[in-house]
Amino acid sequence: MIAPSRPSLRRAPVLAARPRRSAALARSFAAAALAASTTGCLVLEPPTYEHPERTAPVLTAAFPPQHIPVYIVEQQDSFKNFGATVLSEDNGTPLQGVLYIDYGRRSSDDTPFPLPFRRVTFPRVFPAGTMAGGQRPFELTWDLTTPIPAEGVTPEKECHTITMIASHAFNKCSCAADPDDMSSLTWQIIHCNPNEPTCPKSCPPLDCETTPCLFCDDPSLEDSCKNH
Repeated sequence: MIAPSRPSLRRAPVLAARPRRSAALARSFAAAALAASTTGCLVLEPPTYEHPERTAPVLTAAFPPQHIPVYIVEQQDSFKNFGATVLSEDNGTPLQGVLYIDYGRRSSDDTPFPLPFRRVTFPRVFPAGTMAGGQRPFELTWDLTTPIPAEGVTPEKECHTITMIASHAFNKCSCAADPDDMSSLTWQIIHCNPNEPTCPKSCPPLDCETTPCLFCDDPSLEDSCKNH
């Protein structure tokens, strides 16, 4: 007589383990579903962004080249353009620019109070820009219907400078309202026909020992601007 077969002892542990493994998988799926639902709530919140802080402008000369004197001949030119590029984070505030003739030389006695230049243009307003937008054009024009000072003797009457100033605001003296919020470029100007024998080929630097000088950061100038 053949004895009845016995159940395999090797399969019993495997069969017993299946319910435990299924329960563990169920718990894992439940935890994953809970994490996904929690993460989904966080993603729905809109991200917050801070406005970038406004920076001082930085000018880079483009034309004419700064190392070459610029000759201005009124019979040939009606205006002269001075170009640069500017880089700044304006945070929505427009940028402004002016040109000074002879910045650093105190104005003559015909002004109500001393100014740190002999002529100045009206501010030109430029749209606000960003650092991410890169450098952008910054061009100002000197209208020669506004005469360049011509008193004195050679080379004083022919030698001048034109200084470009960029800032977010100017005070009543046409100086940058905040000295830390500005950038400048200067060109050497020779106001005569270079073909004339008396026209200088170069100009000496500003000498404050022999010439009355005044600059925008002078405290006395700041007081004068507040009172007028």
